[in-house]
Amino acid sequence: MHHSTSEDFTGSSKSIAIIGGGISGLIVAYRLLKLSNNTYKITIIESGSRLGGFIQSSIHEFGTTLEQGPRSIRFSGASGRTTLNLISELGLEGLITFADISHPAIRKRFIYAKNKLHQLPSSLPSLCRRSSLFSRRPIWTLLQEWRLKSTSNDDDETVYQFFKRRFNTEIAEYIADPLCRGTQAGDARKLSMKSCFPEIYKYEQKYGSVISGAIWNRKSLGDESDSPLLRLAKRDRWCIWTLRDGLESLVIKLNQILLRAEVEIKLNSPCTGLSITESKEVMVHIGQEVLKFDHAVCSLSAQNLSTILPPEHGILAETLSQIENVTVAVVNIIYDKVFPAISGFGHLIPSCEDHKVLGIVYDSCSFPQLDSQSRVTTRFTVLIGGAWFNELQHENLNDDDYYIQVATNALNVHLGIGLKPVVAKVSIQRNGIPQYTIGHSDRIEKIFTYIDHHNLPLTLIGSSYKGISVSDCILNASTAAQDIIKNYTTI
Repeated sequence: MHHSTSEDFTGSSKSIAIIGGGISGLIVAYRLLKLSNNTYKITIIESGSRLGGFIQSSIHEFGTTLEQGPRSIRFSGASGRTTLNLISELGLEGLITFADISHPAIRKRFIYAKNKLHQLPSSLPSLCRRSSLFSRRPIWTLLQEWRLKSTSNDDDETVYQFFKRRFNTEIAEYIADPLCRGTQAGDARKLSMKSCFPEIYKYEQKYGSVISGAIWNRKSLGDESDSPLLRLAKRDRWCIWTLRDGLESLVIKLNQILLRAEVEIKLNSPCTGLSITESKEVMVHIGQEVLKFDHAVCSLSAQNLSTILPPEHGILAETLSQIENVTVAVVNIIYDKVFPAISGFGHLIPSCEDHKVLGIVYDSCSFPQLDSQSRVTTRFTVLIGGAWFNELQHENLNDDDYYIQVATNALNVHLGIGLKPVVAKVSIQRNGIPQYTIGHSDRIEKIFTYIDHHNLPLTLIGSSYKGISVSDCILNASTAAQDIIKNYTTI
């Protein structure tokens, strides 16, 4: 067995292994480089043949940009601000395209239920009108929630239970359920409200009701460190944005910077073991090779990490293994026709209607700038499976034709599109979305307490722990880099 040892460093120099080359791993590498003035020896160890993880874009021969993973980023909260500042820092402002608060993709969102599309209220007048989805005007349901005294005692409860308790069964069934399917690919009856939607959860804790929290909660106005891009986004009230050549443009830019800084990137190198010596050195096993580092940053999924830890950390591995993941089939569809009547962000499907299809995104409405500039086309993305992936009835779940059939059938039934697509591309995001089920916050506390208590030279980042969105991953990876620098600076 071959053993490699990192170079000896003096002063604040350290050797850092970053296990996993997704967006979290790339961000922590980039931040460590900047914060250490390029004195750290950084190695990224990635099992696959490319960087970026589930962020994957492709440009079709028509010139159409397709996203096989995340397709847009919300401009919301601290993570949204951090991400936009990063885009500015990297000089990618020129690639941004956005949808503001007045855009149809923001104002028009739908639920497909009871064999028809129902537009969700997006303004006070629409809240006061009768809805085809609910038995009473939405405004009365909101007022009832506002007047309802808080009965929460800080116990964890499912998203479905929370919305049923605070609103009613209809809201839980036709809002909470499809919301979880669209944002988490998960089951509202299993997911934790506290962990999946912490801001809404805290509204009740702090203000006594969700509506009071939504009214009185004040967002941070930012500070002098805000980039001009971020100030522009606030002024123009951006809601979502993307990059014209796809979100993978961010991955490519980070990769270029890391390579120029001589960060070692080991592709096709699955980590098969991770051990820590008595002297607190980290031994990373890659096949028959063992590499030694001062510190390891792991962005693997919690379940994958649990399989490579040594027996002496079995308690940690057991807790990590309890954070499950689900698989989503992403089907990109292109038609060579425009559908003027189809306008909005897209629609979600409650689990009581159809387990298979989670939702359909109207990509061309949100960001027409990513469509072909040389011919007429319309893009859709159909999301299939998630927490219900194992219930899909097909003899071969690796068969692209099956998912294309499910997707085109949904487009036909839901939107009346019976045409044959000119492009149909399937991407299976296996175990791609962590599920923050009941007890997730307790598991996270147990995991990080264990690492602190045993003084392990190990940092955990990625979507398994404190947020699954791209922006969450970027914020958490940036914070992790700061903590690592601070820890080794004070030793």
